[in-house]
Amino acid sequence: MGKTNFTKKDLGKLAPAAKRFNVLDPETRGLGLVVHPSGEKVFFHQVKVLGYPRRTTLGSFDSLSIEQARGEAARINADLAKWKLNNYQGPAPFEKKQQGEPTFSELLKSYIDKRIRAHSKNPERVEKELWWAVDRHLASWKNRKIGTIRRADVLKAHADLGEEHKFAANRLVELIRGAFNFATQEELFRDENPAAGVKAFHEASRTRFLQPEELARLFTALRKKTPADLRDFVNLSLWTGARKSDVLSMRWENISLADNKWEVPDPKSRAPYVIALTPEAVEILRARHRQNGNSPWVFPSKLSKSGHVVNVKKPWQRLLKKAKITDLRIHDLRRTLGSWQAATGASLPVIGKSLGHGDGSSATAVYARLNLDPVRESVLTATRAMIEASKKKPKLLKAGSR
Repeated sequence: MGKTNFTKKDLGKLAPAAKRFNVLDPETRGLGLVVHPSGEKVFFHQVKVLGYPRRTTLGSFDSLSIEQARGEAARINADLAKWKLNNYQGPAPFEKKQQGEPTFSELLKSYIDKRIRAHSKNPERVEKELWWAVDRHLASWKNRKIGTIRRADVLKAHADLGEEHKFAANRLVELIRGAFNFATQEELFRDENPAAGVKAFHEASRTRFLQPEELARLFTALRKKTPADLRDFVNLSLWTGARKSDVLSMRWENISLADNKWEVPDPKSRAPYVIALTPEAVEILRARHRQNGNSPWVFPSKLSKSGHVVNVKKPWQRLLKKAKITDLRIHDLRRTLGSWQAATGASLPVIGKSLGHGDGSSATAVYARLNLDPVRESVLTATRAMIEASKKKPKLLKAGSR
């Protein structure tokens, strides 16, 4: 944090760096400008109050003149001086400004209404998971004014949860950071985001997928009094490599059994893609169509608001117990197909195409030039290998795809 001349010309010349940096006004106590890596420049005021730094965002460089920023900083300094002369009695100047601040719970409700419901692919699920996390880990925050939530609070919540659940702790900080970013954009909050810069716990990449002997036990368990919905869901997940939410929300209008194709219209990547259906997948779908053809859903449910099955967690756990398989998540079924494709010689572009990897992949341009024939052949080869391996003497495979 250095000092520089606070002129429009000099501040305009400040170029962004890999990390944000601050410059201070040599004339006005506490006035500074932060330059973000994105190039955004924002005036702020920061001084120590009772031994603790207190930072207030004043406005963007583009919308606030230097004179206006100095005037606002001088006003804050004057208010703080009066408060100090009064032996710090009564509400602090920044508390006066924040009397209209929402509570953390009120902020989250607004965040859900204006951001999550407008932009999330599955807003009901995201909202449910958000409130579950808050009720379980941040319940004491719900009635607090957001201006009272400090970085130390976020660090403690992150550390406490991270002792046993590092992944969940990182997602919790992301939730807090997103909510406070929204508060700043909506002008509900003027200080620095208390979750900004909190270092995430390391998350090891998961490489779990089904080994041959596990496939044998899984197929055996599926044939023994397993509910039809779970049995067909597990098999379709294996034979298509699709995500859980996409399989459970399959619609007949997106499936062409005549040419063995399924178009996934709204995947997580948001880019529709086509899955080449193997004979095993087609056989399952034809049987379900005979039973559920009058419903638009492949997995219809009268108990769900959506009209289709949305949760198979409990029957999935019972299946794993019956098959004597541990540490296997539903998403590992998707990884299983990709790994067996790699083990049987498929190229990464073909694997990516079959799994519908999003546009963020570096191989996107290659995927666009592929047709479904090599993809179908790769999936079929992997499927046959999984079925054959489940009948032979176990042989350990190494992970080939995530």
